[in-house]
Amino acid sequence: MLKTKSKAISAALAALLLISAALISCGKSDAPAADTGVTEAETAAAESLSELDVRAAVPDELPEADFEGYNYRIVCENDQDWYYYNEEQTGDVIYDAVFLRNAAVGERFNFELTIASCGDYGANGSFMLKAVMAGEDAFDLACTHIVNTGSLVLKDIFMNWYDLPYINFEKPWWARSNIEDLTYNGVAILAIGDYALSAIGRPYCVFFNRRLAESYGIEGVYDTVMDGRWTIDRLSELTQDIYQDLNNDGARDVEDFYGLATGVASNIGAYLWAFENPICKKDGEGNISVVMATPKMSSIVEKLNKIMWENRGTYFNTKHVSKIDGSSYHVGGRDLFAYGRAVFANGYLDYAIDFFREMEDDYGIIPYPKWDENQADYRSLVDGNHAVLAIPKTTRDLERAGIIMEALNAEGYKTVVPVYIETALKVKYTRDNESVQVLDMLIANRYFDFGYVYDGWSGGSFWLEGLIQKHNNDWESHYAKNEKKLLAHFTEVFEYFDTAAAG
Repeated sequence: MLKTKSKAISAALAALLLISAALISCGKSDAPAADTGVTEAETAAAESLSELDVRAAVPDELPEADFEGYNYRIVCENDQDWYYYNEEQTGDVIYDAVFLRNAAVGERFNFELTIASCGDYGANGSFMLKAVMAGEDAFDLACTHIVNTGSLVLKDIFMNWYDLPYINFEKPWWARSNIEDLTYNGVAILAIGDYALSAIGRPYCVFFNRRLAESYGIEGVYDTVMDGRWTIDRLSELTQDIYQDLNNDGARDVEDFYGLATGVASNIGAYLWAFENPICKKDGEGNISVVMATPKMSSIVEKLNKIMWENRGTYFNTKHVSKIDGSSYHVGGRDLFAYGRAVFANGYLDYAIDFFREMEDDYGIIPYPKWDENQADYRSLVDGNHAVLAIPKTTRDLERAGIIMEALNAEGYKTVVPVYIETALKVKYTRDNESVQVLDMLIANRYFDFGYVYDGWSGGSFWLEGLIQKHNNDWESHYAKNEKKLLAHFTEVFEYFDTAAAG
């Protein structure tokens, strides 16, 4: 339960943001800011106001309301609960920001936030499905695994966000993808907002050890990125010959030293979006279609197989088991980088907080490479275990649901995201000033592909990693074999949206 007085909340938030503002001013760079949907007027105001002032000045335009101590219940993943709910302040700047966000909004509208279910994505999915199908008013908000939650959409248990009053996707606390990618035919069932903090922390990126890079004569990494020359070929060139058999056993294993270390699952799948080859794409008229089978897909598969299986300097081990936490498929890069046995490694931003804080070496953070220099932007897939937001159809008070959700996202944008990005990633947990310049780029260029969000493990998003795991270069045969299933799945998804639009 959140029990605190408004004056104490306001004072604590003010102190927290003053600390963050001081850190931000010390760590300012000339890098372009993340695209957060701020208006031209707000951008102009930024010239005379701090980033925190600009954020705080964006009105949420919500009415006064008193929800009489309502128990607002969320469903969240058990490895991410602290993103959404903390019972008390702990002294950790991010945990405290989360607590104070909830407390401030709860005090403003007189409600208390609690957890209805906090299991893994399977348990949460079962809980939500059973409750809504039974007509039970068991929870108010899902903050759950995006791919698994997407698979539940066809069960018709979640509302259309556009049916909720006070929800304004034009506001900067909502991801631009809600309109650009995840709205189809006037319907958005799942949404990304700044209350879903894991969507900020889990875009895929590349870490590099600065000391080790310099020892191998690798210089100007950030210049390469900012000049648009950071490509998959460049990554291969830099890492393919870096290898040392540290344990002298004649085998390439986890005890050795590599130029590039990676997991074998979503770390690999993320290249699909880094190379701007999404599953689905919306055209200028708002129609979404399946576009995965581009002319370059065969080349993508062949190139990644060569890098992962044939480059001497790559650690890619389908049998990897972590000595840190027992994890497997996703964490080969994370582990070797934490051990100091890889120059470059794939991972997502949260690793900087959870696993790399104690590293003695300084490291940098850069985006996944582009396919080639002709590609305009670096793009970042956000790992599928990040949270998406959904409102159950058993919701009884739409006005209350809309006000609380808009307020929590707005307050997250104003008070939690600045602390998380500026304090945790840019100042507290990253070691070099140049990393600051690419973090806004990573956040701004997050990819929320309709085809990934509504994949449901049936839509092709995981085909690439499967092919690479099997060292299979035959993309054409794989697609031909599975195309019918792929198109049938998305036909069902599109038909569901059409039905929802028709009311």
